[in-house]
Amino acid sequence: LVEMALVLSILLLLLTGIVEFGRVLSAQLVVSHASREGARIGVVGAIDDLISQRATDAAATLDAGKVIVSVSPSPSERLRGSQLTVKVEYPVDIVMPFMDKILPDPYWVRGATTMRVE
Repeated sequence: LVEMALVLSILLLLLTGIVEFGRVLSAQLVVSHASREGARIGVVGAIDDLISQRATDAAATLDAGKVIVSVSPSPSERLRGSQLTVKVEYPVDIVMPFMDKILPDPYWVRGATTMRVE
């Protein structure tokens, strides 16, 4: 019984760490995908509002109200052959106890994609 009490606390801490890491990694993958989707539609001539909407739609598993999309350069500077960068940021709330000592709460995941304007 004493051994179980000692080992169980370590196992629970390990398990909560695995769950939080999985949540953060999942959000990172979704944010990276969203930035690629926004950049792809942007390089073929879409306006900033449509780029932001496409990136937000691609991050459908995340809370759309917290997704931050930034597009650069401005539409007037997007010439054929120039670079377009779409950055997507999202705060992941840490829900497991004691994990906020290891990771900041909220933990920001960021994705950026740069493509050449066609």
